[in-house]
Amino acid sequence: MDRITQIHPELHINGEDRPASDGARFPLHSPATGEPIGSVPRATLTDLDAAVDAAHNAFRTWSVLTAYDREKIIRKATAHVRTQADRIGRLMALEQGKPFHQSRSEIGGACDTIDYYAAEGLRIEGWTNPTEDRGYRSWVNWQPVGVCGLITPWNYPVSLLSWKLGPALASGCTVVVKPTTVTPLSPLAFCQALTTGGLPPGVVNGITGPGAVLGEALVRHPKVARIAMTGSSDTGKRILTLAAPFLKKVSLELGGQCPAIVAADADVALAARTIAYKAFRNCGQSCSSVNRVYVHASVHDALVAGLRTAAEAMTFGDGLTDPAVDLGPMATREGLETVREHVADALAQGAGLITGGSAPEGPEFARGHFYRPTVLIRCTHSMRVMREETFGPVVAVAAFDDLEDAVARANDSVYGLVSYLFTQDYTTTVRVGEALQAGTVCVNHGAVNTNYGPYAGWKDSGYGLELSRRAIFEYLKPKHMKVALG
Repeated sequence: MDRITQIHPELHINGEDRPASDGARFPLHSPATGEPIGSVPRATLTDLDAAVDAAHNAFRTWSVLTAYDREKIIRKATAHVRTQADRIGRLMALEQGKPFHQSRSEIGGACDTIDYYAAEGLRIEGWTNPTEDRGYRSWVNWQPVGVCGLITPWNYPVSLLSWKLGPALASGCTVVVKPTTVTPLSPLAFCQALTTGGLPPGVVNGITGPGAVLGEALVRHPKVARIAMTGSSDTGKRILTLAAPFLKKVSLELGGQCPAIVAADADVALAARTIAYKAFRNCGQSCSSVNRVYVHASVHDALVAGLRTAAEAMTFGDGLTDPAVDLGPMATREGLETVREHVADALAQGAGLITGGSAPEGPEFARGHFYRPTVLIRCTHSMRVMREETFGPVVAVAAFDDLEDAVARANDSVYGLVSYLFTQDYTTTVRVGEALQAGTVCVNHGAVNTNYGPYAGWKDSGYGLELSRRAIFEYLKPKHMKVALG
């Protein structure tokens, strides 16, 4: 597949594409080749005000539509976006590095999520209350909170936008989207396509620029009622601090350092396949990636052999020109340096390198952020790879003899996003699953994210929740109506 000519989109405000008010832009470069791939506007605070005002004005009409009318409009818009999956997916492969077939699939999955919430909007239920006097009537209903600021990351730039955009639109909210400066092209194109597909002007607005300026101003803006963000735990805590004086609703999907426990009775081949998939897919750049594995000593060698086989079978390259590869480059040079530092730290403290541990050889990889899938053994909690979020294609393995000790080590983390368990025993499933300190526990699989299941981080991994029908209530506020009859 040929590379795309350089892309230079504009801000998307009130249904129109426009440059930054001062004309400023910032450049983008390919993580696969280092070459320039285009630029996006560096929005000013004036542009932010315009986007918020557009959303605020659109809220007046969007919020009073029936849920049935909103569903029809949303489904028409996503139907159009689906016709643009190749174009938007190519932008994602270009700017983020993941293979094109995965990027294109992400666009379809994001539309599925938005459609799921469009249907859920029809099922927002209130209730009536018995009253203390026959002369009173009491009922409760839900109303949309208003304008929402959606701050999105670079690892799944459209999928994680849809987790926020879906419930916001279905509930009657309007939004200002502020994607990361690492991958602004695909989420901006996604927003533009939704408007082209039929969303009224101002319902979805997209601005681009540095988070330290625009993101913080969005959080503080007096016309923004709610903030939803996916990013690092430190950034999430900063957002909570900024939002606190305004008492705004906030939900945060933050970092992870996800453990997997492989019990003595596990299907080792299944465990190896699943862990390799979850550790290495998207170059390990996922909050739900398997970072550390605790495996019973009796099956340690078999699991490690399976991980090595899976890792060494993976293909990598420029996911745009070779869309069928398993892995592209990492998205950022900073992320690549973190991976190198974590691996070096582990090896210096006595870890064993089974495979990987370096960039692939060859001139085609020389200028990109490539790193081979890596398996480490003899890992301990003194190593950074076992405590910090590596966010790269590295899995660290430690053996255990006692299952309770494995659970204690799995829980020995400031993070609590996802835990994985591999066992064929029902009692182990229940007892260990209940003991693991994470918002999601996957047993014998890696299919973490589903529209119907809540995704809530424990500890430093989150605040509020995303996904499931309950997420729509994050974008609603309750109203109690108590009426005295004449």
